[in-house]
Amino acid sequence: MQLTAFTDYSLRALIYLAVSDGRQVSSREIAESYGISVHHVAKVCKWLVNEGYATATRGKGGGLRLAIAPEKIKIGEVVRRAERGTGLVECMRGRDGSCAIESACGLIAVLNDAHRAFFETLDRYSLADATANKRGIAKLLRQPELES
Repeated sequence: MQLTAFTDYSLRALIYLAVSDGRQVSSREIAESYGISVHHVAKVCKWLVNEGYATATRGKGGGLRLAIAPEKIKIGEVVRRAERGTGLVECMRGRDGSCAIESACGLIAVLNDAHRAFFETLDRYSLADATANKRGIAKLLRQPELES
């Protein structure tokens, strides 16, 4: 399964926030550290706040930080929420009759099984698991205050 860029950026932003040890960080800082669009990261950060994963403070010295402990954020949950409405193939996104064999096709059951297994695996891991090597991640993201 290929995740959307939105989901990818959401996971990256969560990782960045998790290794920031409660320090307020801007969406620009996150975007620049990964070399991705500030506009896209700003959209992702707004979504993370709306979903309750992060809190935002406006103004000078403001920014984002995690609202939930990394151990409590399950990767599967984040991906499910971010990928809402997407399926592995067109016919899984909403049965609209666009496939000539949809009503008799056995592939949907196979793909649903694979999809379920994918999320069962993701559900076993938390953001804390993904950021177990905090110092190494911080160094690669150029967060020197966390490298030592």
